[in-house]
Amino acid sequence: MLQKQKYLAFQLFTARSVAIFIWFLITVVQWTNNPKGSPGLTIPIVVRAVEAFAILLVSEAVIFSINKSWRFFLLRRKQTMLVLFLALYFYAIAANLISLAIRGIIGFTPPKLDGFFFIQSLHFYVPIYLVIAIHYLVKNRIDLKTEKENKLRAEALAEQAKWMMLRYQVNPHFLFNTLNSIRALIGHDDEKARKVVTEMSDYFRYSLSIEKNPLVPIKEEISAVDNYLEIQKIRYPERLKVQKDVHPDTLKCLIPVFSIQTLVENASKYGLKTHSGRVTIRISVAKKNNNLVIQISNTGKLVHHKNEQNGDGTNTGIKNLKNRLRFLDSDFSFDLQEKDDNVIATIELKDCKEYENLESNNS
Repeated sequence: MLQKQKYLAFQLFTARSVAIFIWFLITVVQWTNNPKGSPGLTIPIVVRAVEAFAILLVSEAVIFSINKSWRFFLLRRKQTMLVLFLALYFYAIAANLISLAIRGIIGFTPPKLDGFFFIQSLHFYVPIYLVIAIHYLVKNRIDLKTEKENKLRAEALAEQAKWMMLRYQVNPHFLFNTLNSIRALIGHDDEKARKVVTEMSDYFRYSLSIEKNPLVPIKEEISAVDNYLEIQKIRYPERLKVQKDVHPDTLKCLIPVFSIQTLVENASKYGLKTHSGRVTIRISVAKKNNNLVIQISNTGKLVHHKNEQNGDGTNTGIKNLKNRLRFLDSDFSFDLQEKDDNVIATIELKDCKEYENLESNNS
């Protein structure tokens, strides 16, 4: 947090310095091209550099004063604006006095203090005003950007919390069904019972990682999907068939945790409900024109739910998945359709953000 504040302060100081430097260049050019006669280049550069330093110094004092009294400034905006407008003239006089003092120290004899001094001080008024205006314009832009980033971060955290709640709602159903299957296998087929326990343990270990890892490599996601499908195949040995085609080039690509799993769960659940014969689940992950394409299909019919209050239906799960995909890629595409007695879900993400690249950016 402190590092970020220092960076923002540096940005604002840079903006003020650039504004002063532009003023310095313009006034030097004007002076050296004076039709009444040019004093050369050295005098305009030194004098204007001293004046620029005085303007920057006084501008810092003005900005500090405004920041300290901003509450008063908001409460009495009209009166304060008038006071500030007049006060800037006295700041301009202060800048003129500082520049004259510095010129005396470095040997560039300043003009005598006379009645013209107060008129000549107006020469400092405009640049001081411009520096302050640029400071607050840049500050406003930075504040808007920070506010937008904070809003997006808050939305992402809220979405993750909602996803966590949904997962905690869905997992118990799968857990209870799996435990019933283990109970039925004990004493009848102990080897399969041990296998289900192992697969379930790995699956739920991955499930608990969601809080720490909202994004995971496809390799890890597919491993969890395998655990889930192995359990389902033991529960429905005659009814489930799985075909998998995951291209090696995609294994490091990052996706939201449980994104493929959500589609596979739907494929298994609704495939078994809507198809009386053997259900084939096909999982395909590949790159197409540099985009990541994930496709999950299953034998069966597309089920549309009008009421999803329990949070355990296709519409709710898909809506949640779309929201999580949007945080990874705002230009993603999602398609769900029924074709030739198959339900096909397709996700396409622009480009492939890889795990190693994420690690290097974080470090």
